[in-house]
Amino acid sequence: MAFDPFLYVALAGGYLAGRIVGWRSPWIPRATLATVGVLVGLLGASLATVGPGTLAGEIPLALAFVAILMVLTIAIGWAIDRPRARPPTAPAPDAPSPPRFAVSVAFLAALAAGYAVGRFVAVPSDTLIPYVLYVLLALVGFDLVLRAAGLRRLWVPLTAAVLGALGAAALVAALAGISAPAALSTSLAFGFYSLAGPLVAARLGAALGLLAFLTNFLREQLTILLAPVLGPRVRGPGLTALGGATAMDTTLFFVTRYGDEESASLALATGFVLTVAASLLLPALLTLPT
Repeated sequence: MAFDPFLYVALAGGYLAGRIVGWRSPWIPRATLATVGVLVGLLGASLATVGPGTLAGEIPLALAFVAILMVLTIAIGWAIDRPRARPPTAPAPDAPSPPRFAVSVAFLAALAAGYAVGRFVAVPSDTLIPYVLYVLLALVGFDLVLRAAGLRRLWVPLTAAVLGALGAAALVAALAGISAPAALSTSLAFGFYSLAGPLVAARLGAALGLLAFLTNFLREQLTILLAPVLGPRVRGPGLTALGGATAMDTTLFFVTRYGDEESASLALATGFVLTVAASLLLPALLTLPT
């Protein structure tokens, strides 16, 4: 896939529309989730040429990739901004319940369904994926909000997330023998799996697209599962760096519940910056020679 400036036009257009219109509707996030579901299904269909055995072989590498990425991110965050030892903040009595795992299950089902359909029916996924990406980026841009209160310590999770991603990409490229564009576009997606999977699949093939999708999907899920254990130790900046782009949405509750008093604004600001960064970096990285 060649460099596509319309991805950036869609993101900027959605953001400007959100600022001009000024209203928020519950249908925007619902439409975003539905678009992600369609995109994941198309990604599954694009994997139809890859046999089940090959797919199973990608899972250990994805787990290793995300483990390296998360360990490096935590270590770098701890080194540059070691948290003060203090007891964790107790959650408010009326704190919202954790989000259910229904969305994650739905996305996995969409991936499997797309793969199953693609094994029997020719789906023009390569043609459809770019257009669905335009819609997704416009919807994401519409709801992006930057909170100034999170800017004071913004450099901490951003530095940890970026350096952790670069270090993980270098190690995985060296140890697993995958190309630099594949490793960089996987790690620098910062958890934005619905963007990384289709983009990498369209440019580098279905197997590497699956690796990008699984690595970033597992990053999100492991952040959710490990937040209660890691939160008292790495606090808000550490959890925010682990969540990456998802810190402004799917992992936001866990960052705020198990982080510190500045976690909410910090997570929103970091998630915004890394979401935009991933949207800008990945199309450019995937034009590099393999």
